Amino acid sequence: MERKYKLLFKIQLYSLFDINRLLHSHDKKEKKRTLCFGAVGLAIIGMLLYLSGYISSTFASIGLVQAIPTLVIVIYSLIVLLLTFLKSSGALIGLKDYDMIMSLPVNNTVIVLSKLSMLYITNLLIGIIVLIPTIFIYGMNTSVKISGYFILFSALLLTPIIPMLIALAIGTLIVAVSSRSKHNNTVALVFSIVGLLLLIFASSKLQTMSTTQITDISTIIIHYFNQFYPPASLFSKALLYNDWGSFGMFVFGSIAILFAFVIVLSHFYKRLNTQVFSHHAGKDFRLGELSVSSPFVALYKRELARFFSCTIYVLNSCIVIIVLLVISFMAVFYMPDVIIQQLETIGIMDIFEVVIPLIISVFVCMCCTTSASLSLEGRSRWIMYSAPVKTITVFKAKIFVNLTVILPILWISLILLRITFPLTMVQTILLFVTPTIYALFISAVGMLFNVKYPRFDWTSEYYAIKGGAISVLATIGVGLALSAIPVYFCVLSREYAQQIVIAMTVVIAVLALIAYRMLSKIRLYI
Repeated sequence: MERKYKLLFKIQLYSLFDINRLLHSHDKKEKKRTLCFGAVGLAIIGMLLYLSGYISSTFASIGLVQAIPTLVIVIYSLIVLLLTFLKSSGALIGLKDYDMIMSLPVNNTVIVLSKLSMLYITNLLIGIIVLIPTIFIYGMNTSVKISGYFILFSALLLTPIIPMLIALAIGTLIVAVSSRSKHNNTVALVFSIVGLLLLIFASSKLQTMSTTQITDISTIIIHYFNQFYPPASLFSKALLYNDWGSFGMFVFGSIAILFAFVIVLSHFYKRLNTQVFSHHAGKDFRLGELSVSSPFVALYKRELARFFSCTIYVLNSCIVIIVLLVISFMAVFYMPDVIIQQLETIGIMDIFEVVIPLIISVFVCMCCTTSASLSLEGRSRWIMYSAPVKTITVFKAKIFVNLTVILPILWISLILLRITFPLTMVQTILLFVTPTIYALFISAVGMLFNVKYPRFDWTSEYYAIKGGAISVLATIGVGLALSAIPVYFCVLSREYAQQIVIAMTVVIAVLALIAYRMLSKIRLYI
């Protein structure tokens, strides 16, 4: 069993990070592209490590050293919970290579363990980014014994297990319930969005503190998080009080829940996949009048139907903009006045009102359907390639789907934020113009990257949408670099912040036009 697990895990690991292509491809250009994007990925990880270290050092400088480990563990768990939930619909159940895998001489337990190991590796990478700087900064500001470092590194390895399994359990339950319905995709999508909103609401409750609570914020943060998340309580007791009993419960609980999940899912694995791959008959076919529309409208409808037919595609593209909408509603109806007063007291409110268009643009740049839309055509791409329409019409249909997803929610959120924060006329114009231009830019750039680096050899939509797809990673990386880095420069040069926002708006508009012109010159062939 151990040998079969290693072989299956190795195959999937090579597929995830394109290691097979790097080792065995004879195309030198493809190897160079893979190495180039690997270097860019490492650079992004380096930036995130710096950001994590900067946040931890800031907490240490204001006297919240004891709260740092517990706070980071909870944040790490929430990130794993949300990201794993986004992957859950295509990571374990409903894989396209299900028949091939089940034909291999392996049992269900080996398959489930190999799939869980893939998710664990990606979540562990997040943990390294979040926890490693925190461990060093915490050690520099407190007297940590060797046993304390052992507990910290153990937390790095064990923390993602419980939130990962919770998210997978919810996702698997949604798949099981929705697969019994004729409209299984719609049911799964509704359940998934509701589940994500509940998770976001639960995490937002962590931020509700009254004025009296701020007097001893370090103690309150630890106490509040420990009540909210029991594993954090066990971890903080083990670290702060050298309580090996709590540490043992933390380790045993994580491993026990993992074994229980594997046993239960292995037992129902075939049944769940059978339900997913079963097709329910719709209404009886009746011959009627054929509707006629322009090539663009026909392609747009087809692309929109493809978008809503894949749950993970919708969630991956919409969740961040939905989070923005939730935050905007909360800002209008639930934001306490004390938060605004604190922002004004410490002098952040003025710069926040200036850079809010760029902050919103960060959310926009993380929502892009076009970066995977061509890859998702898969084996049926010949239909699109051979259609009697111009290639740019195909691209425009895919771009308009992304704008249909982003812009209505974005504009509602911007209206709510304008109600919340008092802005000048120039700031109000930039609040609406800048994120809209970023939406146009990220749509065109995502399409361009997907044309340059398509991935048609996927066995699950997850691998075309998230699992190491170069076009998706490149789109998110470029979008974040062009939206988040200007925010940093605005904070450094406050007197020129308004000019930086205006300049970036113009630059992004020009880049969007260039990307569109490049798309108009591309031709798709079978």
